[in-house]
Amino acid sequence: MKKTRLFAMLLTSVLLIGSGTGCSTDSENTAVPDADVGVDSGESEVLTVAFSQCGNQNNWKVVQTNDMKEKIEARGYQYIYTDAQDDTAKQMSDIEDIISQKPDYLIVSPRESEGLTPVLKSAMDAGIPVILVDRGINGEAGVDYTTLNSADLIWEGQTCAQYMKEQFGDERCNVVELTGTPGATSTIDRNKGFTEEIANYDNIKIIASQVGNFNRAESQKAMENLIQAYGDEIDAVFAHNDDNAIGALQAIKAAGLKPGEDIKIYSMDGQKDALQAIIDGDMELSVLCQPRFGDSVLAIIDQLEAGEEVPAFVKNEGKLYTIENAEECLDEAY
Repeated sequence: MKKTRLFAMLLTSVLLIGSGTGCSTDSENTAVPDADVGVDSGESEVLTVAFSQCGNQNNWKVVQTNDMKEKIEARGYQYIYTDAQDDTAKQMSDIEDIISQKPDYLIVSPRESEGLTPVLKSAMDAGIPVILVDRGINGEAGVDYTTLNSADLIWEGQTCAQYMKEQFGDERCNVVELTGTPGATSTIDRNKGFTEEIANYDNIKIIASQVGNFNRAESQKAMENLIQAYGDEIDAVFAHNDDNAIGALQAIKAAGLKPGEDIKIYSMDGQKDALQAIIDGDMELSVLCQPRFGDSVLAIIDQLEAGEEVPAFVKNEGKLYTIENAEECLDEAY
């Protein structure tokens, strides 16, 4: 790998990303190391870091992309970026091209869990550490990729189900599900967490599921179809992200129904629009799924540069946004 020399010393410390119902950053379950630049002088190298983004089809992804670029370039590293435009075949091709450029590190947000494992293993075999962010792949850490930095997506689904149960009690709760990108681990794991949790409750069941693809327009259309098919049988929406939720909210209002009363909406992301909808009484819950990975990825790189081992999974902590804290937390949302 071709590298340019400069003088710097990277220092790894630890940042605990907190959770809870308030807006503090107190830690609970996860430790994500911070990415700090030390003041001591010493010889290091300008690294080349590549990021393969699966697509920028919603605000969450745009924030993720911008944060990655900002944080990596602020370090003075050379930065390579590709956008697969929500196309797995293009992402495979993008990664092959990145490998040919021999970066020091490859960051990947995989479009789906299948399909990318062979090309990512090729990067690993070429001596390029692969850091997955947000979504995983079907593969083995240490062989097909180095580590996965993500939220606990199963926990997010479980949390939506638990909050739904808390609100509905023993009353009927017929749920329509608006899923994310088919085949993405964020879709698979959120569904898994939710369905496993509602198996504990006799009154909550999914009566229909349609693809929202983490996209507002697609979710609005899907929700329109669901309202037409099921009408007043629908009590709640389980949306796989806030874009799905906002699309559903728009469809509910267009049908002359009142979100929050006729149909309750539960989601994940922590977008500003979702928190405002909670404040307005149109949504019940948004579970934070942090889109900003720049600092945690740089901390992982620091550890690897120092010759340290990194765990197979580096978790970003979540938190709940509800009517209890949405207004006070609005400024921290994206």
